[in-house]
Amino acid sequence: MMSYKNFIYGALGLTIGATVTAFNLPDKSKKMKEGAPSELRISNRTEYGQLKEVVVGRWVPNTFRVGKVDASLKNFAPYLSDKAWEYWAKCEDKNIAEVFPEDDKNNFLEQENLVKTLENLGVKVRRPDPIPFSSMIASQCYSRDPIITIGNKVILANLRSEARRMEVASYGRIAQDLTEQYQGEVVRMPALKQGLAEGNAYLEGGDVFVEGKDIYVGISGNATNDLGIEWLRETLGDEYVVHRVALKPNVLHLDCAMMLINDKLGVICEEDFEDFDALPASLKRRKWVTVAPEEAQVMATNGIAVNPETIIMVDAFPEVAEQIRAHGIEVIAIPFDKANYYGGGLRCSYQPISREH
Repeated sequence: MMSYKNFIYGALGLTIGATVTAFNLPDKSKKMKEGAPSELRISNRTEYGQLKEVVVGRWVPNTFRVGKVDASLKNFAPYLSDKAWEYWAKCEDKNIAEVFPEDDKNNFLEQENLVKTLENLGVKVRRPDPIPFSSMIASQCYSRDPIITIGNKVILANLRSEARRMEVASYGRIAQDLTEQYQGEVVRMPALKQGLAEGNAYLEGGDVFVEGKDIYVGISGNATNDLGIEWLRETLGDEYVVHRVALKPNVLHLDCAMMLINDKLGVICEEDFEDFDALPASLKRRKWVTVAPEEAQVMATNGIAVNPETIIMVDAFPEVAEQIRAHGIEVIAIPFDKANYYGGGLRCSYQPISREH
């Protein structure tokens, strides 16, 4: 009899542990249509160029089921707050909608409000296909991690959490459209073996920051690994410098510790880095709005740079917002409470396809 896991992966057009195969993408990459209109272009050269087109994830109501909340899960996800663990424990072996129906509804509404906020700012928004399983554990609300845009490349990434790997297939329709219509390139990482097998290369979008030819990649042991960083260096070639940025083991991704607002300003939690003084000089040259570790843990650093003068951030941090406004930046504050429970925030919820530079 086919196992439940085999059923899920087969239904998504995947082999066990693999990335997208259902959309006829080659093993490594496929270049885009050469004659595409100039406005149909993959382009992400900084964290803060004017956003033109993005992918925003989905909160699919009545689908998020929590498994065992025990020491093994705690060890796997040391970045979650005590408040989050108390919340998850109440949902153990249940669908969140059963225990907190209003939260399930509000999580959906918050994600849709983010879409409307971006569209009102003139940004084109794409959405992944919903994963059609009521027992979904995958965090499909976070489109930052399964796809990564660097320069003219969109990378279909390898996620460390096996439960989340099924998310990659839900971006296949978007990847196929980019392949057929856009200038640029789609790149797929090597297929993964099951579980946390030796030799697996992990690279997650929350760890990747783009600043011209400098690429900063966070590594805490919770997501991206050194094999993933080496794969990225090889794929990007000598044109780029890929910097390894060591994070404390209680941090999930680099964007849980840092945000780049423009080339002069950022938000950072210095305590979340293994050695803040060892950060690349090209990164440290900014003025920084600093936040405490307890603020960073609930995503005070995790916002969206719409352009060099405008950001979107969670409305739970008014003091941080005022410090940013003092530098002449427009801050659009919106509700996004689920950041406190699932380990992600606003930056985690979108991935640029195109920015103006």
